[in-house]
Amino acid sequence: MSFSIEGKKILITGGARGIGGESARHFARQGAHVVTLDARDEEGTQLAKEATEAGPGKVTYRHMDITKVADIRAGVDAAVEELGGLDAVFNAAEVMLLKPAEDTTLDDWNEQLTTNAKGTAYTCQAVFPHLKERGGSIVNLSAGVALTAGPINSASFSASKGSIISYTRTIALEWAQFGIRCNCVSPLVKTPLLDEVRAAMSEDDRVAHERFFEKSVPMGRLGDIDTDLAPVFVFLASDASKFITSQIIGVDGGLVPSR
Repeated sequence: MSFSIEGKKILITGGARGIGGESARHFARQGAHVVTLDARDEEGTQLAKEATEAGPGKVTYRHMDITKVADIRAGVDAAVEELGGLDAVFNAAEVMLLKPAEDTTLDDWNEQLTTNAKGTAYTCQAVFPHLKERGGSIVNLSAGVALTAGPINSASFSASKGSIISYTRTIALEWAQFGIRCNCVSPLVKTPLLDEVRAAMSEDDRVAHERFFEKSVPMGRLGDIDTDLAPVFVFLASDASKFITSQIIGVDGGLVPSR
């Protein structure tokens, strides 16, 4: 069974930078045709241009607001038309807010749940008609804090990511009859989003956050998107993973034991 994704047609949300963007570059180097959806137009357009020039695959960027259902449906339909079909979907759009549980407002909850949970669910709904006839792979992004006690002030973020795990396991069972496999990847990697979140912390909270990972990750470091995470994504997009569904796959240096 081939681990190749050459010629695969892949859609990525949150694809302008970070996990989604760097994975798009990685897929293009493997010969895939990728469409990225995001609202960061300047970054997304530049990344797609660079990835396509590097080849041999191709990356196309399209604007999409993950918080608007109509935008998601239109963005997915346009992406599939651009690709000429669909083989794999990676839901990498996310926001992260670290705030004490007692201070988390309704707006804070809505922001996390709308992007992380609802955005993932509505994207899965939108791609379903395009995968129903011939199957394919859906990979949703969770987080280690959804499965274990996380760093300080992560209650709303961990709850939003935990809901993605429950949702993924449910659709994996419902859609298995169509040959659609649905899995969660729980990464712990260096990203621009993590840098921004840490930069906004007080010094005490930032030190506590860094020490949490230093003490908790058995392999002693945060992962790298290109060398540690994207190869796992390649496997999940490839035909080699055709009998894997309803799983939580940790790419986290051992932070969370498998369950």
